Parts: sequence; structure tokens; C-alpha cells
Amino acid sequence: MSDELFLIDDELEENSGEKWNILIVDDEASVHTITNAALKNMKINNKRLNILNAMSVAEAKEILHKYDDIALALIDVVMETPEAGLDLVNYIRNDMKNKMIRLVLRTGQPSQAPQRDLIDCYDINDYKEKTELTVEKLYILVRTSVKQYEQYQELKANRDTIYKKMTTSELTGLPNRMKLNENLDREGSKSLILINIDDFSVINDRHGFDVGDKLLQSFAEYINSSYSDCMELFHINADVFVLLCNNLNSKNIVKCMEDLKTNITSRHFKLGIIEQQIGVSIGIAMNESGNLIQKAELAIKEARNTGKNNTQIYADDLKIIRTIESNSLWTQRIRKAIKEKRVHAYFQAIQEFKTQKIVKYEALVRIEHEGEVYSPFHFLDAAQYSGQIYDIFKIMFKKTCELAKTSEYDFSVNMSESDLHESDFFDYIKQTLKESKISPDRITLEILEYKSIAGDNYIKNLINALHDFGLKISIDDFGAQCSNFSQLNNIHIDYIKIDGSFIKDIIQNKNSQIVSRTIIDYAHQKNISVIAEFVCNREIYNYLKMIGADYAQGYFIAKPLPII
Repeated sequence: MSDELFLIDDELEENSGEKWNILIVDDEASVHTITNAALKNMKINNKRLNILNAMSVAEAKEILHKYDDIALALIDVVMETPEAGLDLVNYIRNDMKNKMIRLVLRTGQPSQAPQRDLIDCYDINDYKEKTELTVEKLYILVRTSVKQYEQYQELKANRDTIYKKMTTSELTGLPNRMKLNENLDREGSKSLILINIDDFSVINDRHGFDVGDKLLQSFAEYINSSYSDCMELFHINADVFVLLCNNLNSKNIVKCMEDLKTNITSRHFKLGIIEQQIGVSIGIAMNESGNLIQKAELAIKEARNTGKNNTQIYADDLKIIRTIESNSLWTQRIRKAIKEKRVHAYFQAIQEFKTQKIVKYEALVRIEHEGEVYSPFHFLDAAQYSGQIYDIFKIMFKKTCELAKTSEYDFSVNMSESDLHESDFFDYIKQTLKESKISPDRITLEILEYKSIAGDNYIKNLINALHDFGLKISIDDFGAQCSNFSQLNNIHIDYIKIDGSFIKDIIQNKNSQIVSRTIIDYAHQKNISVIAEFVCNREIYNYLKMIGADYAQGYFIAKPLPII
């Protein structure tokens, strides 16, 4: 056969820098000579063959480690040992983890190694007797094998491109959460640092998403340039980054993160014409194994309970964990109590200072569980967390209206911000009042989460509509946290309850006295009555009467009871 047989696509310009690497493994020199001669001038896709020759398994291994792009290996079965070639196949596939290279076994003693057994037991691509490999068949074998290798290369390249896209943040170019999860699957304990940019949504709202994106890119570049030598950086969510490290000890990690927080807080990120300073909350899962992301997220939540720009190391006894466990426990208890009608209404008397008579009662929810009665202190967060707070409100409102039918007193019922957002809230109140045949003005709705009123037009409008319908409105716990006197200008309010924290120590605490007097004076100028709760003794009662409070509620007046 002439050499022209092996000139494939020979009219194309030759690229002498690229060749197909072909490995010949055989302990007979004549086999190498014949094979080399047969393949000498062969081209595939305008690339020549680069023949690599090994006379033993040891030489073959050396070549395999030197070249990582061998397309085809023609391997003799019997060399140093009767199964040397088979052992080499096993080494390539299992030890080197090379699934790309095409492996063809050749033998001069076919009776010693049946073809089916070889194919079943060893990951080879073909099996040939040396005598059957004529020039024509050798050409077909090599060309077919190289083409297969080329196709696998293309598939691998495509797969690698897709994998890269799947495991990389498009915005920052950093590995993403998927890649982080892969790295976390490695054995051994690790330390994971979760970094969350504080108030990032405010930056987006104020300056736009383009500026927010630039901040994330600048932040990623800064962190990566500062810590990439000792930690892996990941961008796992919009404003959330992770540093993963295996080597730093606990003291070094804590120091690194405190330095990081200090440096970031003082740094001005230049975002076009804008300069932006930021703070970060950091949660650290130190030398942990299993659920590292979740542990670091819990640590961040704990850190933010004490404010922003804080750092917290995960521990099994974090307060946030105890809260989650409690919420999980009480979620099931609440659901069961609602189903079994063990949500009870207790009523606490409210006395008017002027007449010293009981004029109304507040309905207070209780849940019975295993024979014990629990106050909202135990389950209110869980009810909110699990979305069952509205179910509780409806039970309490209905029970209160039923009692009001047979009573001369007025009543108040607590409602939360989430209740006000329920689509049927107003309709339920109207329907229940209609069924109970009581006047709306006998019921006061107490707003538990009043801090949301000033900033939510929907809630303000709904509260005013409830008031116009005839219901009375009370703001509970006024004076605590973010309460604002300007709220009283925007909604119709009948009562204000001074937060109990000011009442309990009002005799000794000058600040509590000032706050209470200020609330009373302002409320009276707005024709709003003031209720003081947590009145626990005669001294507090007399003082509140003296400074002008209108009503008293607390254990000094009466404890909450299931009947009135």
C-alpha cells in the first residue's frame, strides 16, 4: 500500500505544531518498526501523528505521565508478564483516571485471552490480533480511534464550558454556591466565613442596580486580593460572600475577620462618580464539618440581633438556635391546639382612674398544652414565624364578640401587622360583628406592631377605614423602640398604651417619668386617652393617677382570668 493512502485532507495547509499523539506499547522491536512505518505519513484533520514508543509497561507509564493528550494507545497483552498489558489498561483507567484515551489491545496469542472476557473485564475500546492488522485495517483503526478521541475532547470542552458557567458568578467571576458545595464535600473539618454587606438593598434603591453591581465587583476584587493566598473566595448570593479555609487556626481567622471588618468600614469604594462606605456582618463556622453554610448563616443572624457590622462565631448554644428550636416545637403545638380548640381567651380588667371602676377588658390569648396553660411569651414568635398568627386573631376576635353579647363591658383585641395584610381581614371583622349583633364601638383593636404604621400607606388607610366603621383603635407598647409621635397625626387613634418598661420602674427612674409624662401630655392635646399597663402596686397606681393617666391595667387591678 502506498503512502498516499494515509494523506487525509492533504490539500489543507499543514500546521506542524499540532500532532496526534499515538502510543505503541510492545516488547518486540519489529512491531514498533512495522507500525511506525505504516503510520509515518498519516494525517487526520491536517494533523500528523506523533508516534511514542514504549518497550515495557514502565516506559509506557513514564510517557503517559509526560503527555496528557495521547489519543490512542496500541498495547501488547503479553510483555514482561502474561497480563502486563491488562495491568497497564487497569492502571490507565483506574489509577490515572484517564477515560479519554482510546485503548486497543493487540496480541500474538489470541487463545490466551478471549475477546469477550477482555471487553467485559477491562475498559478497552478494541481488541485485535496482530496478524489481522493489515495496513488498511490499521489505518481504519487509528483514524476511527483518533476521531473518537477528538469528539470526546469537544464534548469535554463543552462540558467544561457549561460547568464553568454553572459554577461561576456571572457578575464577579468568582466561584458560586454550587462550587462551594462541591468544595465542602471534601473530607475533613473546615472554617467558613460568611460575609454579608449591610443595607445593600438601600444602596440599590438609592443609586440603582448598576452602582450596586459595581460595588459587588469592587468588593469581590478587594477581598480576593487581600485573602486569596490563604482562603478561597466565593460569591454565593447578591450581597453574600464566603471565605473558605483549611489551614488557618482559630486565632488567625478571628484576627483576619476583625481586620477585614475594620478595613472595609474605613474604605471608600469608588463607583464611578460615587464613593460608598459600607459595613459587613460576619458569621464564622470555625473548624466545623457538616452544614457549614447554615451554621455561618445562624451566626450572622445572631450577630445582627445586637446590631449591624458585627461578627459572631457559631456555637451549638447560640440564642438564635434556641429560638428556632422553640419556634419549631411551638409551631406544631399551635397547629394542634387550633385543631383541638385549645386556644383560650383570658381577660384582664382595665380600670378608669376617674371613676375607679372597671370599664373594659383586654382579651389575652392562652394556649393549653398537656394540661398547662401558656402565655404568648412562649408561642407568639412561633405563631408569627409559622403564619398562624391570623388564625389565632380570628379565634380571639370571635370569642371576644361572643362574650360581649352577654356583657356590659367593652373589650379590646390584639392584632398584628401581618393580620392587617390578610385579604379578608376587614370582611371577617364585619361578618363576625354582624353575627354577634354587637356595635363596633364596643371593640378596640390594639396594634401590636405599631412601628410599621407610619411607613405603610395601606395599613394607615385600613386602620382609618376600621375606625370609620366604628371600631376603636389603640396603639400598644407606645414609647418603645421606634415609636413616633408623628404617627398620631396620620391615623385615628382612641387610646395609647404606655409601654410597660416605663411603668414598672417609674417610681425610681427619672427617664421613665419624663417619657410617661410627655406621652400623656401630648396624647391629651390630641384628645387621645392613655392606658398604663403593668401597674403592679399601689405606689405606681397613685403616681400614674397623679400625672394624668386615664386608665390602669395590671396585676394590681386584676390578673387575666378565663371569665369575667
